[in-house]
Amino acid sequence: MTREVSKQRPTVREVTRRYYSVWWAYSFGGAFLFGVYPLFLRARGLSQFEINSVLAIYFAMLVLTDVPTGAFADAIGRRRAFLLGCALRMLAFFVYFFAHHYWVFVIAESIDGIGTTFGNGAIDAWGVEALDEAGFEGLKDRLFSRVSQLTSLGFMGGAVIGAYVADINIAWPWLLGSAGYLMAAVVGGFMMHNDRGSSFDLRATMSQLVGRISDAFRLGFTRREVLLLSIANAIQIGAWAPYWLEWPRYFTDSYGVGIWIVGWLYCLLTIARMLGAEAVVRLPADHNARIARLNWAVAGGGVLLIVAGTAGARPTLVLGVLFLMNLCTGAVQPIVSSWFNEQIDSANRATLISFESTLGTLGGSIGLLINGYIADRYGLGPAWQFAGLISLAAVPCYLALRPRLASPAIIARPAS
Repeated sequence: MTREVSKQRPTVREVTRRYYSVWWAYSFGGAFLFGVYPLFLRARGLSQFEINSVLAIYFAMLVLTDVPTGAFADAIGRRRAFLLGCALRMLAFFVYFFAHHYWVFVIAESIDGIGTTFGNGAIDAWGVEALDEAGFEGLKDRLFSRVSQLTSLGFMGGAVIGAYVADINIAWPWLLGSAGYLMAAVVGGFMMHNDRGSSFDLRATMSQLVGRISDAFRLGFTRREVLLLSIANAIQIGAWAPYWLEWPRYFTDSYGVGIWIVGWLYCLLTIARMLGAEAVVRLPADHNARIARLNWAVAGGGVLLIVAGTAGARPTLVLGVLFLMNLCTGAVQPIVSSWFNEQIDSANRATLISFESTLGTLGGSIGLLINGYIADRYGLGPAWQFAGLISLAAVPCYLALRPRLASPAIIARPAS
């Protein structure tokens, strides 16, 4: 009997391959719009503030639905939540394809926001739990770094294709994105085995939902480590989200060679993030060194964004500075992802990942609106300088974390 059970138990290698495959497939959905998205909205007549506000509405929808849908994923299973999220995002992309008015964009972003929250954290929650059950031991920094690199490859391929297609018709990348989420749903449906979800019971799920939402906010706001990591994440998203929407406009206007240039520039900046992620996992594994590494990376990214904002009409210089900035931001992601996941147990994993995302999207919404106003009134340079200064506020959050945070801590749900 023991031999049969061990035979059925997936190996760490098998789970890791499935985890990477699902993330890689999912990365294609939105990748066709990377770089093209703000240019599409601009072509449809929106100002920079309106473009930023559309994404802010998307973030606001995440704030409203992230924790509930995270709890929903905990209750009915990660795979079901992921498939539902893919379906909603396909619908949102179809609406975007036909949209020509601001309020239609708002509707599309709202649908996409709900779809994102159904899938948000579902892959990571499923993957981390499956790896733990398969016997994975040690830090997961390298795991998250590899995920970041693989998805980045998917992002680059999709971004280049989307940019060239947008040169023909600025709206066609939305159709490609919808097809990408269909592919992700098929891959996820086959790959996400050993899901911990149970059969769906509406009454039981709603009861559990209320309890888990309450637990998420209670644990999130009372657990010092989780709260500080979440606040730092909110600050960084609030500072960097506007830049993600503004650099395509800057380089498209400065070089004037067509939308296709955005796809290749996106690849260059993505390579920088991949190099940053690879560099940080090749450093000696030292729990206590995480704080110093994070602070140097976050501070470096903020200062470099300020420098980019002062370079003015020198696009090649700005591109070099942004390349270095993306090296720093790439180093941040795997450390923070691994660090945060070590603070939560499997029963509350998706819910507390959603708590972190909720604070992050709230920060992003505020940052987008403020930065969009500055960009329209004063230009992109001052807007980037402001964003760089704001990003430096994350450093005190990491400094406040005690070194012993790095040793795994378990957040257990109190017995009812």
